[in-house]
Amino acid sequence: MKILHTMLLTLASISTSVHAADWDSYPVPVNAGSGKTWQLQAVSDDFNYSSNVNNYHNNFTTRWHEGYINPWTGPGLTEWTDGHAYVNNGNLGIAATRKPGTDKVRAGSITSHATFTYPLYVEARAKISNLVLASDIWLLSADSTQEIDVLEAYGSDRPDQTWFAERIHLSHHVFIREPFQDYQPTDAGSWYADGQGTIWRQDFHRIGVYWRDPWHLEYYIDGKLVRTVSGANIIDPNNFTGGTGLSKPMHLIINTEDQSWRSDNGITPTDAELADTNKSIYWVDWIRVYKPVTDSSGGNSGSPVTPPAGTTSLQNRASSKCVDLAAGSNANGTNIRQWGCSTSNTNQDFTFAAKGGDWYELRTKHNKCVGVAGNSTANAANVIQWDCFNGNNLQFQPISKGNGWFELKAKHSNKCLEVANTSSSNGATIQQWQCTGANNQQFKFY
Repeated sequence: MKILHTMLLTLASISTSVHAADWDSYPVPVNAGSGKTWQLQAVSDDFNYSSNVNNYHNNFTTRWHEGYINPWTGPGLTEWTDGHAYVNNGNLGIAATRKPGTDKVRAGSITSHATFTYPLYVEARAKISNLVLASDIWLLSADSTQEIDVLEAYGSDRPDQTWFAERIHLSHHVFIREPFQDYQPTDAGSWYADGQGTIWRQDFHRIGVYWRDPWHLEYYIDGKLVRTVSGANIIDPNNFTGGTGLSKPMHLIINTEDQSWRSDNGITPTDAELADTNKSIYWVDWIRVYKPVTDSSGGNSGSPVTPPAGTTSLQNRASSKCVDLAAGSNANGTNIRQWGCSTSNTNQDFTFAAKGGDWYELRTKHNKCVGVAGNSTANAANVIQWDCFNGNNLQFQPISKGNGWFELKAKHSNKCLEVANTSSSNGATIQQWQCTGANNQQFKFY
């Protein structure tokens, strides 16, 4: 019989300190490591409050201050100016305006009080401005010699700026200040375009960086790994850090800039562009920061899980929806997908048939097997129903991720089943992907 969930609503005494954050539906796309789990850091901010220069909210002032890490007011024509960063309607707004009677641009900037070191995952959901200014999120050491750019993008709709509007700059810097020297990667991959002509200013996107260690950075856009830089030859080929790599504590900065390499070439916003608030504001929905810590939640994370005898269902952690046999069909090749969980929906009935060594066939209501189509070992290979025939692509091992959650690892590929693209939609397909520990690869018995 099915295992039924109940919800206990007797936690009113702590309800003021426990709430769903805006990012809860988005799993961290990076595995925290063996025996580790991601711990949210206090600087993480969903901006679900109101704050401005005339009335700063405590949620803002405990994390941030307007301005920079020191009194510098910015590059080129930029003047970071208090009052140009505010929180309203669930978003941080970073504004830009003209300084009257000058060619200067007054711009918003906020900086974290706290500093952070590796290993660290930083991710924001942001909508860049429609200006030639840079919309930025970055990490910077107090001495301004080491920098990691989480987001740097130029969203202007000017016809001659389309190349930039289709790209996000994913980079880092190491500096020597006296005499000034600057290194950053210049390979083509540092200017990321998705190949589909996406104009990044047109919507909110999630941009993240995993700072694994001093010599390794990974960049994620909308939950997918899009760039990796690793090793001294790309992190610090000139040895500006004296062999330490990106190792210094860094502040987190969110701002906009009129950068000199653009304004010196006449690429600077007009008065009309700055006055148009539909163009001139850079929005951040939320920002979250995690560090890996020892997993003390119990559940013997990493151990094989023994499934229940008889029929059960499988609920996905990211979407809270259940694995489902499309339309209940008995045909070979029928898609395995997710759908809203229902204890009366027999399309969500599965049984685990032991095959030895903690491997199991996962059988549908038709006593057919769930399997990876075509015995594929590729990421994104589809998962379907097929006649059982003892194939390794029809065998899975449930591995605990703690607290009752587990991943389902395919025997033939050593990859994990997941909800494609971390979708929360009914009908989203189940596929295989390299195991990441992300929530869309975690299931529990329902």
